Amino acid sequence: MEKLILSFNDFKKDKKITVQNDKLDFEFAKDDIVKGANLFFSFEANKYDDVINVVGNVKGTMSFECSRCLSFFEQNVNISFECSWTKEEFEYDVLKEIKETVLLNIPAKPLCKQDCKGLCQYCGNNKNIKDCFCEQNRVDEFVAEKWSKIKKLK
Repeated sequence: MEKLILSFNDFKKDKKITVQNDKLDFEFAKDDIVKGANLFFSFEANKYDDVINVVGNVKGTMSFECSRCLSFFEQNVNISFECSWTKEEFEYDVLKEIKETVLLNIPAKPLCKQDCKGLCQYCGNNKNIKDCFCEQNRVDEFVAEKWSKIKKLK
């Protein structure tokens, strides 16, 4: 579904329209932070005189690539949204609002866990899986090299 247009004409019989658990089709670019999504939306639209108000939520899972260790992980999503429009606008694309709300809730730097250790900058090892001592070895080598010059002064 590309659009979900609601207009004031849709509310001639009832002053309320309810949508439950519709699949949200969302395509992301290949190099995007989001690697996939399985999302469903629900909402209730109510007409109040010259205003239509929509309140709803998006639930499901989104797949990300961790910005530190580059591993893939899924995260549960539960996003609320609300939008309104007046008779002057006559119709409104609710699906566009839902998609914008989801996009605004995507983390800029997704993490597989808050204390993700990331990758070793020297050997590329995922430090969440196995610790390495590359950084400490580099520091030890650097200190040893500097002290060796001082020892030669004797």
